[in-house]
Amino acid sequence: MISLVIPASTRTREYTDVLIKNIEEIYPNRDKVEIILQEDDSLTMGNNYNKAVERANGEKIILLHNDMILKPGFVEEMDKHISKNRITTYTRIEPPIYTDTYPGKILLDCGNNLQTFDKKKFEEFKTEESLVDGGTQLFFGCFKEDYIGIDGDTFKLFCEDDDFHLRCTVAGLERKVSSACVYHFVSKTSRTTEDYQQIESISNAAFIKKWGFRNSQYNKAYKIFYNLIGINPELSSFLNVFSTSTLEEASILIEVNSINFTQQDQDYVMQLSDIIYENGELGTFELGNLKIQVKSLDSFEKDLIYLKSN
Repeated sequence: MISLVIPASTRTREYTDVLIKNIEEIYPNRDKVEIILQEDDSLTMGNNYNKAVERANGEKIILLHNDMILKPGFVEEMDKHISKNRITTYTRIEPPIYTDTYPGKILLDCGNNLQTFDKKKFEEFKTEESLVDGGTQLFFGCFKEDYIGIDGDTFKLFCEDDDFHLRCTVAGLERKVSSACVYHFVSKTSRTTEDYQQIESISNAAFIKKWGFRNSQYNKAYKIFYNLIGINPELSSFLNVFSTSTLEEASILIEVNSINFTQQDQDYVMQLSDIIYENGELGTFELGNLKIQVKSLDSFEKDLIYLKSN
């Protein structure tokens, strides 16, 4: 059995109803495909997913968004491409609302809402079966036992997908993109609230606070503390986001002078985890206007793989 996991919102119930009807029409046999619906507006998206996965009976799970339509054959193709120790992202066909493309995303305008959806155009669009490296966002399937959970406590919305895939990478799970297709109407839940931009900004800061970086080549998380000399509230707030430890517990201490801090110094802060890893040495050195003391090169990224509740 494969479990299709759907977090939903009361704000977009019409999309949920259409998706469930779509699944039931293609897969009427509940012994092979089950629908796990989780609709709790008091929970974050990540925790809605986690609660739903807990209830799933399938050996394999596929996480869907409620603003999707499945193409016939979707589950069968995903079933072939999901394997142990692998996170398999499926392909979304989307209207050109956000025009960036990458493996797993195809732009094709089949409508941007239920009223304008062109089912015939979507189902007649052909893609060759493929399985390539990559995978992003919460559009994936895996064995239930390989599901490491989505951090819905740290992230109310946004960035939980980047955090999930990073944790999978650190855990050594393979990440692939399947040609199995859905149509995705795009952002019918995540960007329906007026404060979504503020939430997105908070989530980006929370990601950095958790890992010590937003993007990294080596994915090393160090216990870092920034000590600001002088008064600069804006700079203090910026450095606080990148401090992953207290002064007492930090293995890397950085002294920053508020008077001579430059754009280059800011870039160093954002790249510091990679710089420390590449340098690979204990001791004290200066980088721009940063005075850095490396007391230990022990990193804690593997401690972040599993959620505390696990």
